[in-house]
Amino acid sequence: MTSRKLILLASSAAAISWWDPAAADVALDGPTQVEELIVTAQKREQKTLDVPIAITAYSRANLDRLGVQEFEELSLYVPGFEVQNQSPNNPGFVMRGITSDSGEATNEPRVSVFQDGVSISKSRGSYIELFDLERVEIAKGPQSTLYGRGALIGAVNLVQAKADPSGWAASSKVEAGNFGYAMFESMLNIPVSDTFAIRFAGRLKKRDGFVENLLDGKDFNSTNTAAGRVLLNWRPVENLKADLIFNYEKDRPSGTSFKSLTYAPTDPTTGAVIGDLGRNSGAALAASDGFEGGKDLGLNRSVWGVTALVDYTISESLSLSSITAYREFDSLEIFDADGFSMPLFLFGEDAKGKQTSQELRLNYDGGGKLTAFGGVSYFHEDGSQRVPLQFNEKVYALHASGVLPKPNGLSLPMINALAPAALKSVHRETYTNYGETTAYDVFADATYKITDQIELTGGVRYTQDDKTSGYGATLDNGGSVLAGSTPTLARGLFLQPTKDGKPQYRDITDTGLTYRVVGRYAPSDQLSFYASYARGCRPEVLNVAAPVSPGAPVNFSVLPAEKVDSYEVGAKSELFDRRLSLEGSVYHYSYDNFQTSVLNSAGQVVTANAGEAAATGFEGQLNLRPTSNIEVFGTYAYNHARFGNGIFEGNSFRLSPDHSLSLGARFTAAVPGGTLAVTPTYTWQSKIFFDANNDIPALQTNDKIQDELQESYGLMNLRVGYTPAQGPWAVELFATNLLDEDYIKDAGNTGGAFGIPTFIAGEPRYYGVSFSIRY
Repeated sequence: MTSRKLILLASSAAAISWWDPAAADVALDGPTQVEELIVTAQKREQKTLDVPIAITAYSRANLDRLGVQEFEELSLYVPGFEVQNQSPNNPGFVMRGITSDSGEATNEPRVSVFQDGVSISKSRGSYIELFDLERVEIAKGPQSTLYGRGALIGAVNLVQAKADPSGWAASSKVEAGNFGYAMFESMLNIPVSDTFAIRFAGRLKKRDGFVENLLDGKDFNSTNTAAGRVLLNWRPVENLKADLIFNYEKDRPSGTSFKSLTYAPTDPTTGAVIGDLGRNSGAALAASDGFEGGKDLGLNRSVWGVTALVDYTISESLSLSSITAYREFDSLEIFDADGFSMPLFLFGEDAKGKQTSQELRLNYDGGGKLTAFGGVSYFHEDGSQRVPLQFNEKVYALHASGVLPKPNGLSLPMINALAPAALKSVHRETYTNYGETTAYDVFADATYKITDQIELTGGVRYTQDDKTSGYGATLDNGGSVLAGSTPTLARGLFLQPTKDGKPQYRDITDTGLTYRVVGRYAPSDQLSFYASYARGCRPEVLNVAAPVSPGAPVNFSVLPAEKVDSYEVGAKSELFDRRLSLEGSVYHYSYDNFQTSVLNSAGQVVTANAGEAAATGFEGQLNLRPTSNIEVFGTYAYNHARFGNGIFEGNSFRLSPDHSLSLGARFTAAVPGGTLAVTPTYTWQSKIFFDANNDIPALQTNDKIQDELQESYGLMNLRVGYTPAQGPWAVELFATNLLDEDYIKDAGNTGGAFGIPTFIAGEPRYYGVSFSIRY
């Protein structure tokens, strides 16, 4: 962290105490206490202090204060949690070094994301807008007994604000800023009767792309989102509560800015250089030749689902909870993955998924020494990932043979003159993977108070997975000339077709047992210490790959279940009449059959067994409120995650910084007519790699330069708000990445398999104004 940034942070008063009347939701015993949240990570209401898990939780008010609208922004303030957002269709969720981002239908998520207890973990449908929430809970460590089969290393649970029969409520917010930014969100809660209410909430958000398209198309990395929610709440009798929730989101951003540093941006007709080789500067990318019916670069994604929550109180000590859900996502993304203006290749991804789930849980809390829950669940998912590929064989031949001069390349007329005329300007291949999973779970968890200060918790979950994996590949406009096709045998350039172009399938059944044991010692109401051991398990993966020759059988391979043993000790405290909250935990993970994503020679992302791995780390959180108008907060995470054997021995996990921190505070002051709030925050992370091979030349075929990494960097944000003493409105100025730091989100990507790695820029400085009103 530079001295300039430290001075800016200090001079900004390290502040935030927001104007939003929602802050009144925070229950305080006095004017100088930090917020105390009630969470349900252990399926019952508890203070975070009393939960023997490393958990970070934010209320709706705190999310508003920090300006958090997306997972990527949220992760900046959660130790041990990173989110990479290439596009809403391709996010990476990272928990304590473990990444979950594969779009393959055959794959299993490792970091679970939930909406009100319903898994939305599949990568292509998990990145959603965060609005009108009651709170967010992020639990670190293996949480399979609490959250299910996918929570290998942690879980994120979004608790949405529910319809409330007790009274009317309404709010709206309008924002505008640079890069054509405009956002509108609104909420309306209508009590139809004393026992029935309906709530509407929605958000519209647009922003122009921040990476210039040098070929005069839409600028890259834009935002175009519409999200809405309808919630019904019914309480016909005192001991029954039911919520029905419908969520919908539509995303239509422009293309992702894959930027080649091998070939400069050029005019494809003249060959003239029109840009530079900077990682964050303009790119020359475009769709071409009617690919996928002439669709432009970008994403068209829809996600929707319906959830029914029912809670029935059987007696003073027993209650029954039911979670029923159906969910779908459908996305088509077109991207120019070679990163430069020549039409070397153009890829797409058409991902679809449908899931149905049901959970029944019996909860026991007799007010004595024992609290417990147990239940059963059913989960069914059916998905596919179709990947169309388009190649210009002439460009590819000249690139592969080294004829294309670096960094300027050639114009298309020159390429057509140099390359053999028989080579195809447009060659298309498509592969599709299919995945269907039916899972049955039985689980139980109990906490027993041995004394008033000591309690012991144990949990177990048994899962059976019945899986079907499939794969099919076709040559969409005949065989590849460059690959040596003949009149009797059509060969693919990178994918060999399956027999008759039809998919082939294979079934497996896998069972797994996960468990946890936790001991907690609370010497007082303000102190809590815990130690835990947990076993996490990621189910077997039935991997699929293209045939080795046209019409040959599909290559099916079983990757053994990934298992992790977790050891953790932690402490939590609320000191000085809850003016200071401190939390910290130390952990160690040991992995067997670590599953990671690699690029094969055809540019396909496939799952591979990387052998053993280990991670050791520390996480800490601090909240301090010395006076009623100042609150300071900070987080720090250290995570030493490395592969233990195999070809990646000693390498860092991908997307996993060794160090990350966030610093900030809140400060409010009375001014004429109202209150002024100033909110600076600063977040920082150390160096990260974007692939398990750490871009080491010896581990790659086509890449001899180690440049696919992001050195350490920090981001400063600032928010300044005013709320009048009278009136329900407020206004705020905001800026993110205030110092306009250049950084990248990803590197390597599909182009890396072809010796032309590409780079995706991070967001520049954004600024704007916000106006809110609440009744």
